[in-house]
Amino acid sequence: MDLSSFYHQFREESVENVRVLGEGLLNLEQATDPGEQQATIAQIFRAMHTIKGSARMLGFDEVGRLAHELETVLGEMRQGKRALERPLANVLLRSGDAILELINATIEGRPCPVNVDELIGGLGGAQANAAPAAMPATDVSEAPPAPEAAPPPRGTSASAAAPPSTTVPLSRVVNQRHQNQPTIRVRVDRLDRMLNLAGELVISQQSLANHGEQWQELQNKCSQQQAAMLAFEEALESMALTGGQRKQLDQHLGSLHAIGREVRGLIHQESDRVMRHTNQHAQLVKDLEQEVMRARLLPIATVYAGLPRAVRDLTQTTGHEARIELYGETVELDRKVLELINDPLMHMVRNAVDHGIEPPAEREAAGKPPYGLIEVRAETLGGKVRIIISDDGRGMDPQRLRERAVRLGLLSAEASALMPNSEAFELIFQPGFSTAQQITEISGRGVGMDVVRANLTELGGQVEVESELGHGSRIILTLPLTLVTTRILLVRTGRSIFALPATSCYGTVWAYHNEIRSLEGQPTILVEERTLALIALAELLGLSEPSPFSRHSRVPAIITGSNQRPVALLVDELVDEREAVVKPLGPLFEKHQHFGGAIQLGDGTLVLLLNPVQVIQNKRSNIVVSQAPTVQRSRLLVVDDSFTTRELICSILQSAGYEVTPAIDGADALGRMQQQPYDLVVSDIEMPRVDGFGLTSQIRANPTTSRIPVILITSLASEEHRRRGLEAGAQAYIVKSQFNQESLLDVVQQLLGTAN
Repeated sequence: MDLSSFYHQFREESVENVRVLGEGLLNLEQATDPGEQQATIAQIFRAMHTIKGSARMLGFDEVGRLAHELETVLGEMRQGKRALERPLANVLLRSGDAILELINATIEGRPCPVNVDELIGGLGGAQANAAPAAMPATDVSEAPPAPEAAPPPRGTSASAAAPPSTTVPLSRVVNQRHQNQPTIRVRVDRLDRMLNLAGELVISQQSLANHGEQWQELQNKCSQQQAAMLAFEEALESMALTGGQRKQLDQHLGSLHAIGREVRGLIHQESDRVMRHTNQHAQLVKDLEQEVMRARLLPIATVYAGLPRAVRDLTQTTGHEARIELYGETVELDRKVLELINDPLMHMVRNAVDHGIEPPAEREAAGKPPYGLIEVRAETLGGKVRIIISDDGRGMDPQRLRERAVRLGLLSAEASALMPNSEAFELIFQPGFSTAQQITEISGRGVGMDVVRANLTELGGQVEVESELGHGSRIILTLPLTLVTTRILLVRTGRSIFALPATSCYGTVWAYHNEIRSLEGQPTILVEERTLALIALAELLGLSEPSPFSRHSRVPAIITGSNQRPVALLVDELVDEREAVVKPLGPLFEKHQHFGGAIQLGDGTLVLLLNPVQVIQNKRSNIVVSQAPTVQRSRLLVVDDSFTTRELICSILQSAGYEVTPAIDGADALGRMQQQPYDLVVSDIEMPRVDGFGLTSQIRANPTTSRIPVILITSLASEEHRRRGLEAGAQAYIVKSQFNQESLLDVVQQLLGTAN
């Protein structure tokens, strides 16, 4: 029998069971109630038992062997023979990850680097000297099934080094209404096709609505015709006609009136039928749209699932103590929305642990508890979802952000002095911007928040930042609930019509020519006691359209942009507001971030959907760059004994505009540095004569070169080598197996900014 048809189902089942393992272990690290501990262990035990049985049935021998060992350890914990301390929990979590890696490798037919024997050995030795847990012994075979965990009263959390009394156990919220409902598995591509068909029906509905408008227009024309006939009759009354002529005209006019009444009756009857049909069709489309949306909706808990584990792992890496609380797990979003926010959400939580939360000693000195608190809260607001990521850490220093932007060449010193704090927070979304002093795997690569904004922009959402120095930061994401349809505003500028997402438009005002004021050369208007920049849409898009004020004394303006920096966008006309289906532009236009897609109107016309936040941001970025001082080409030294690697790195850096000199090893590099100065050194570690560690140490020991940044690029990936490199004085450590061109260039740009 061919068992391969069951592989993917086994993988999906195992993903869920490994999730149960991870969440259960995080709960056990904090739970103090013996009954709760026993229930959680029983739940984890069943999950591992399921994986073991399915793996053995399908021939996943290594998976079955590892799951059996996990089951054995959990059984000993159930019987009170072993306690769950941090080393054992670490091995159990790694074993869960390994199970998924083994399954994926087997299904995809590729080798797997997982060493099962090493993991099994770790399970045996992780707690060899630990005292047994003080829990009642229970026979595994007779243990009652674990009860479903009830939703916590405030939120869900996972803690690292936080007092148990301050932590709410992590639980997954179960929708009781659907527990006993029959379900089937549906492939995602079929749901996507249903989404596309629903979108086509929306377009068809708009076309029907246009037909209804045409029938109404036809009725109006008939009314005009009747009025013209009556006027014609009145004109005939004043004419001198014979009796025969009068009789003949009356007959013709009577026939015309009779035909007119029949035509008006038919038009009225058909118009009513069309309107009824249109309304019924609209309701059916709306119902279908809602059902398709519900089929694609998933709870945000699916994205939350990995956050507690990430916080736990990061606290061990950084030495910071933090716990996370999650709220609003039942809030549902479109599957694609969840996919696109998964990485940004993880990135922001990691940033909160690494950058936001202070070390315990620093927190206690500031009068804070030693452990930091990170909150992630989701809530539904009409047709949108808002996600707030907050922490009680050190907050962001706007002055430091401005200074950093000046060093990176993103801002001139003059512009920096005039920039308010609220705008300074926007600098973190600039590509390549980072305040990290050292480049690590966790954060500080100079990439991240710009990608967060790009992903949100692709969805038609927004991201805002609030921060108070010493008290923490809040990042607010606003997302559409679904991507089936989008509410749009149609506007005209010159002869062109564009669409704007309604979610990015906060209102409309009339801009009067005599009320425009100039502030530092920028036209502005006053809206509700707030001064807003006034920008013509045609100017933003580079269209050769005359100013709308050349034709009108007042012009409609749309309030758009970010909440912190809104602008008034001038257009010639507000055409309409409606629901629309956004079509992708395809690969030829995918790099044009000004446009989020195309919209087909009911008459077949195609209209481009603008991304106003991105358009305005690009304009501001161009202004910032134009204000930045001219920077001389930086001189870089690349050191590597491998010809291929050395030439590759040199080529990447030269293509980016740097002046690059190669060196074959550390000794050669030191000789070249005596002949001329360099702004930055990129070096391998394992080289003859003088290796990378020795080169870095000698650079730091020489007063003339001590401030030159050093990047180590090596195949040595262990934490010991990484620590040795940083202790020698390297500012960045990049592992060759994780090397990519973009990350290298971002690190170089960042470190050159630091050195200036």
